[in-house]
Amino acid sequence: MPKNILLISGLGVLLAVFSSAGASTTHFPYPQGELNGLQIAEQVYAVAHGQLVRNAVSQKNGKDIAMVVNRAPIEKRKSGRRPIVNTFETYGNSHPQNPELESMQMAIVMSGKARGTGILFVSYSDKSRPSIMSLWLPALRKIRRINEPQHEDTWVGTNLTYGELVLRRPEHEVHELLKKDVLQDCLPAMKLVPAEINRYTKKLPGPQCEHKGKAVYVVKSTTKFENWWYDYHISEVDRKTFGIYRTVYFKDGRKIKTIAIDWQSLGQEDPRIIYPRYIYAVTLENGMDSMVYVPRSTIRLNQDLPDGFWSEKTLKKYGKR
Repeated sequence: MPKNILLISGLGVLLAVFSSAGASTTHFPYPQGELNGLQIAEQVYAVAHGQLVRNAVSQKNGKDIAMVVNRAPIEKRKSGRRPIVNTFETYGNSHPQNPELESMQMAIVMSGKARGTGILFVSYSDKSRPSIMSLWLPALRKIRRINEPQHEDTWVGTNLTYGELVLRRPEHEVHELLKKDVLQDCLPAMKLVPAEINRYTKKLPGPQCEHKGKAVYVVKSTTKFENWWYDYHISEVDRKTFGIYRTVYFKDGRKIKTIAIDWQSLGQEDPRIIYPRYIYAVTLENGMDSMVYVPRSTIRLNQDLPDGFWSEKTLKKYGKR
C-alpha cells in the first residue's frame, strides 16, 4: 500500500476532537472529588476521542492549513534532505445518528503527489466489531476498503502508532496515579535547521511554555499486551482539562519515546473541550520525529452537515478538486 495512504488514514481520527459548541456533555459529566488512575484515564480518553463533542471540520483558511511533518532518524538526514510534509483537511462526526456507529471521520490530502487521496474511517459502538477504512485513490479513481490496522502499526513515515491515535482504550492498560504535581518545563517542538524550512514548515510553532506551572496528574499506565513495544508510559495530565501534555514511554527501564501535546481551549463552557494545536513525537534511540500542527483558524465548529456527508461519494467529490 502506498505510504501516503497509510499516513492519511490516521489523520481523520487524530483530529476527531475538533468539534463542539452546543454538544451535550450530560452523558459524561465533569468529575467531582478525588480520582484514581483509571478514572483519570477514562477522562483523558473521552477528551481525546471526541466523546464530549458533536462535529467539526479543519479546513484551509487563507494561507493557514493543517500539516504533518516527518523527519528521518538523525543518521539518515543527509545534506539537503528535507522533512516530508503533507497538508490535510479533516471532517469529524463524533455523534452519528445511527446508534450502531461510534464515530465517522474523513481526511483529505491537500498537497504533494498524494493530493486528493482521502480516507473515511468508521468505528462502531460494538467494540468487538472492527473499524472499517475506505480509501479514495485519485490516480486509480478507485475506492479501496481495508479492515482496522493493528495497534502497533505506525503511519509509514511517522513514529506514531494507530494504538496511540485511536485504537488503545483505557481497559488495555493498568493505570496508577503516582502523584499530583505541576508541569515543570516547556513542551518541546520540532527544531528545524535552515535547509529544512519551506513555505509550510516555516509556520511550525516553537516550544510551548504557557502550560509551565499548570497542575497535573502524573499517571503510570502499564500495558496488558504481552511482549509489547513498550512496558509502560508515564503521562502528565492537566487536572482541569484532562489533556495529556506529555507522555514518556519505557521499555526495559529505558525511555524510548516522548510525545508532547499543546492542548488549547476551544472557548466552551466545559473546560475539557480542547484541541491539540500541535503534537510532537520523538523516538529517543534514533531521533526520528514527527509533528502535527493545526492552526486554530482552520477549525470550524458545529457545522450543519448531515451524516450522509461522511461517505465514499464525498471522498470522490473532494478528491477531484
